[in-house]
Amino acid sequence: MFWDWFLAAKFVGAVALAVGLGWVWTNSELVTSAYTDERAVQALTLQPLSFSVATIPPSDDAAFELAPAPDTGNIPLTRLAVSDPVVTKPVVRGGDARLSGHVRGLGPDDVGQVRLTRITDGGSSDWTVGVNADGSWTAPGIHGGRYRIRALVPNLRASNGSTVLFLGEGQRRELNLAVTTPPEGLVFELVAADELPLGSDSVVAVTVGRQTVDGEGRSVLAAVPGVPVQATFSSLLSTLSANVVSTDPGGAARFLVRCGAPGRASVTFVAGDQTALLTLPPCVAPVIQIPPAVGDAESTDG
Repeated sequence: MFWDWFLAAKFVGAVALAVGLGWVWTNSELVTSAYTDERAVQALTLQPLSFSVATIPPSDDAAFELAPAPDTGNIPLTRLAVSDPVVTKPVVRGGDARLSGHVRGLGPDDVGQVRLTRITDGGSSDWTVGVNADGSWTAPGIHGGRYRIRALVPNLRASNGSTVLFLGEGQRRELNLAVTTPPEGLVFELVAADELPLGSDSVVAVTVGRQTVDGEGRSVLAAVPGVPVQATFSSLLSTLSANVVSTDPGGAARFLVRCGAPGRASVTFVAGDQTALLTLPPCVAPVIQIPPAVGDAESTDG
């Protein structure tokens, strides 16, 4: 029975194969034309794509009327308002804060002052209060903020520095200050080159001044003109000018000297009853630059 089924399957397969070959033979032109004629892939021509666009409605269609554009030609243009930044005015008086204290260094006849400078982003402002005979001072009814405070006696005693502090609104604070008295003696300052060349004439000058106080209570050095100054140099130098010279309007006295040996010398200045010993720049041998010989220059260039 097995062989019967096997023979039947073979028969059916043979019939199907014969039918398939017959169909291929009949439609061979359709099968080969896809690879041989104008319907091949290489010969296909792609037509350009066409895009659809929205249809514009007719102008007489009221449902699609466009709103007229506004006429901006007649609209007045107003200038933009530029506001200044908000700043705090540096007003000192008018608040409810208070500063007070004492000033040291005053003489019995001094008319002392305490100067308060309030500093804000809007600038600065000063207020000056007097100092009592016992050295006490008070600044009532002031605004809070950042202050710079100093004591002074105009044209007589200078501020011994200044104090910077922050005062809160309504705050009460004690602050002690001091003034200084400038020295009465003369101040000598040497003016000369960094080095004094051997065998050459050099100028050595000295300025004579005195510490004073200006009207703002600042210590300044004021020139003292017309003061005879005697100069005595050490043995390394010889004086070529007079050894006694009066100061000019700028407070300077100049001397002409010459170094005789290398080393560092000194000078003694005497003005009135005051004497100052100062150290001079060193006496050094000048550096002589020797140019190269003509032959050496040519050989170097070659």
